[in-house]
Amino acid sequence: MKSLLLRVCAIIGLALALGGCTSSSVQIEHGRSLKKIQRFFVVSNLNDNHGIDHQIAETLKARGREADSGPLTMMPDNTQAVVTFNDHWNWDFSDHLTFLQISVRDTKSEQSFATVTFAAKIPSRKDPADIVTNLVDELLDKN
Repeated sequence: MKSLLLRVCAIIGLALALGGCTSSSVQIEHGRSLKKIQRFFVVSNLNDNHGIDHQIAETLKARGREADSGPLTMMPDNTQAVVTFNDHWNWDFSDHLTFLQISVRDTKSEQSFATVTFAAKIPSRKDPADIVTNLVDELLDKN
């Protein structure tokens, strides 16, 4: 009985310790909003072997926005906001997303006005598509 209680306490302690291993944060410039933006263009990253650009665009489409992805030279004229991203992966017998930052900027500006960041202290086993969905939702809801 005593060893069972000790095991349960150890499992709960481990779960609490690992629960704080991932974080996300959203920053939107004061006075700016993504509510009225309907047309996004996600800039492809040539080093992206995981299709993050397509996942971001598909998530935006699923939220009722128009979105395309590709090289910046392919951006449609009616684009209202440009989306860029930086990702870092860790390999442990498979790839694990450890960092993802999604930034939104005006089409004529190089300075982003909205950013959402995911960071994992230890490699996350969470599906990257779920991480992208959560981050895009945080960006769209933070207005």
